[in-house]
Amino acid sequence: MSKVRKIGVFGGSFNPVHNGHIRLAELYHKNLGLDKLIVIPANIPPHKTADNLVNSEDRLAMLMLAFEPLSYAEISDIELKCGGTSYTVNTISALKEQHPEDELYLIVGGDMFLYFENWKNYKKILSMCTLCTAPREVGEYDKLVEYQKKIDPALQRTKILNTSVLVVSSSEIREKINSSNQIDSLIPQKVKQYIIEKGLYKNE
Repeated sequence: MSKVRKIGVFGGSFNPVHNGHIRLAELYHKNLGLDKLIVIPANIPPHKTADNLVNSEDRLAMLMLAFEPLSYAEISDIELKCGGTSYTVNTISALKEQHPEDELYLIVGGDMFLYFENWKNYKKILSMCTLCTAPREVGEYDKLVEYQKKIDPALQRTKILNTSVLVVSSSEIREKINSSNQIDSLIPQKVKQYIIEKGLYKNE
């Protein structure tokens, strides 16, 4: 009988991927005891505006560079191949078919967690995986816990890590690139080099 694996699912626009994403991956890998982490760039994110979204090939390439040091991370183009708006319920359904015996852990930011009832077929998502989040700012943990009781009264399908997350925003990085400010401490060096070589995010 094969061992049941714990597989994290980490999606987003990753426009661009940054050190906050890497820190989040490491945090959940350690705290949840994940065997694997599948990182999935969205084709068109349903919950955020897709303004200034660079093409999928560039975002995929940057993810490959950023997560290369993490042996347990796998970059997937499942949503890019599907095209159109990337709905999590469809992605989780597909992954569940691929990994029927494994446990899936969907990792989302605190802002997205507090909006979860508005996600397409959110109850179906909870039936297929464990929804995981962590506070990104002081005082947010209590808000997350209150909302957790609302969407998951038995507290069996959600998990909140009571730990701080490195707060970095992709929009902040894009602004700094345009104003020629330093971004060395915000993104992996190989990603920075890729952005420079490709001339990405200039003159948004």
